[in-house]
Amino acid sequence: MRQAAGAMAALLAMGMVWPVVAAVGGGAADSAQASESAEAPVAAPVPIPEVAIPSMPAAKSAEAEASEPVITPPPPVPEVEIPAIPPVDPKYPFKQSVYKPPVKKGPAPPLEEGKRIFDREGRFDHDAEGNPVFVFDSGDTPMRLLESRWREYLESVTDEGQKHARWRISGIVTLYYHHNYLLPTKVVRILPEEEGL
Repeated sequence: MRQAAGAMAALLAMGMVWPVVAAVGGGAADSAQASESAEAPVAAPVPIPEVAIPSMPAAKSAEAEASEPVITPPPPVPEVEIPAIPPVDPKYPFKQSVYKPPVKKGPAPPLEEGKRIFDREGRFDHDAEGNPVFVFDSGDTPMRLLESRWREYLESVTDEGQKHARWRISGIVTLYYHHNYLLPTKVVRILPEEEGL
């Protein structure tokens, strides 16, 4: 006790009293807290929520399996014959084949009044009665040409149909007693060098 008082007096003389008092007081406070915590009751732990563990699916009964739809594999793909590639001329491998328009079988019904046709290919000719007609390359029923400047042009170039020439014709279709007539609105000649393309 005397040693502690002597140490305090020495420290007071040096001006370092407060750190020592704090150290001594702090130790006493810690010991008081430790004694209180030892005597305080311990709190109960927080309960952990229960987690539902998924169970294995129950085995299906025979009745349940019989009621489910049966999945069957798709039918096999039928074999398809692939046509052979047509032969190519070795001298002219890039030459295009000559287009042959399909020929319709049987007489087609007449077209409606006011229908327009565009760039139909064919030739200028006369029917059995001597009427000027336009014969289509597609094999459609020839149409009588109505009087117009375009009809006059066709007659002058072909010498009333005596000279061979092919044309692209556009016009308006009319209907009279179940027969179609054509009023040309545009006529373009197909030159011989264009026919080979």
